[in-house]
Amino acid sequence: MSILFGLLIFVATISTAVLYGLAMHGHWSGKEDNRALWKPVFVLLGVSGILMLNRALVVEGASINEAFLILWVMVSIGMFISMASSRFYKLKYKEKGKFKKISRNAFIIGFVMFLLFAVTLPGSNVEENAAATESETVEKAETLADNNEKREDQQAAEAEKSAKEKAEQQEEIAQKKAAEKAQKAQAEQEAKQKAKQEEKERAEQEAKQKAEQERAKEEAASATAGLTAVTLYRVVDGDTVHVLDSDNNTLKLRLLLIDTPETVHPNKPVEAFGPEASARMTELLSSAEELHIEYDQGDQMDHYGRHLVYLYADGVSVHEIMLEEGLARVGYIYEQQRYLNDFRTSEQYAKDKQLGIWSLPNYVNTDGEGFNSEEEAVDEAPAPEGSSEVQPDSGTTEYFSNCKELNAVYPDGVAGNHSAYQPKMDRDKDNWACES
Repeated sequence: MSILFGLLIFVATISTAVLYGLAMHGHWSGKEDNRALWKPVFVLLGVSGILMLNRALVVEGASINEAFLILWVMVSIGMFISMASSRFYKLKYKEKGKFKKISRNAFIIGFVMFLLFAVTLPGSNVEENAAATESETVEKAETLADNNEKREDQQAAEAEKSAKEKAEQQEEIAQKKAAEKAQKAQAEQEAKQKAKQEEKERAEQEAKQKAEQERAKEEAASATAGLTAVTLYRVVDGDTVHVLDSDNNTLKLRLLLIDTPETVHPNKPVEAFGPEASARMTELLSSAEELHIEYDQGDQMDHYGRHLVYLYADGVSVHEIMLEEGLARVGYIYEQQRYLNDFRTSEQYAKDKQLGIWSLPNYVNTDGEGFNSEEEAVDEAPAPEGSSEVQPDSGTTEYFSNCKELNAVYPDGVAGNHSAYQPKMDRDKDNWACES
């Protein structure tokens, strides 16, 4: 008999749990026909209770108290399942009170089962225990309900706050990214504009430089039009230069309309500012990339075989430079006077500034040619009677009878201050003997 009641109670309990689960699922999903399942649940719960009571009355050793305890446990489990479903439903769908009625009914039935369990306890005061249990149970139920509601509200508020904070963070991140993107785009645009402007300025600068170069070339071509290109061979003094023409022929030049102090004259000492004039002429011609000469109207050569020319270094007149720096004076004995007025102007500038030769009082011979040197040259002693060659004086350390002998030792000849120099070998009187 005990086994039969146990089997029936097990089947009834399992059936009640299955129907309760189906009813809860239908209530969760909101099906309209879920109410029909609750009646079988209560019926099976009642059948389970009756079977338990009958077992307690029939089977030896079983008690009614155990039956009510089992029923109370079953109903309590159902109540807690409904409360848990209510919480999960609220978290998922943000809706509360969905399972409130079920939880309340389960609580009431459980409370009744608990009272019956308490009343049937051996040696218990039914009235006192019932009253105390009822009061305590009601209070606990109310507290539990309030706590559940407060907890649910708090959880909802925290979830809402968290969602709001997350949304704000996402919005802030989006705004920051948008600002960075806009800033980057603006920087790229500014960089492009700057590069475009720099490219434009560079193109304009290159065009300007090219135009200036073209203009300079045109001016140089215009300045050298009609002139003859030459190459420097050597500078004799401030107004006498040797150059090579395009056929590599040596041209001895005498610069027109200027006169510089002597440095290599056979019959004059070295005059003041003579070395400076020679050095300056050497500097001007050596540093120039192009040299040109220009002939004037009239004779192109003097009786010494020197070409009477105007000399230009990179298109600039060296005559005017020497005059402006006070290293030459305007002087002429020839008819060529094309640039006389221009040279007078350059000379006047040095006079006004008292530069070079004009810094020495009465140094420039204004009444004639040349300069008023403090020393006069001593004429060479005449050759001994009956001799066809001029013998060297006491200061001569080298002596050659003719240019052939001298050129064997000095192929380019010697200057007037050289120990082997002899006036008879300087046929063109340029203070350079036996030049090739």
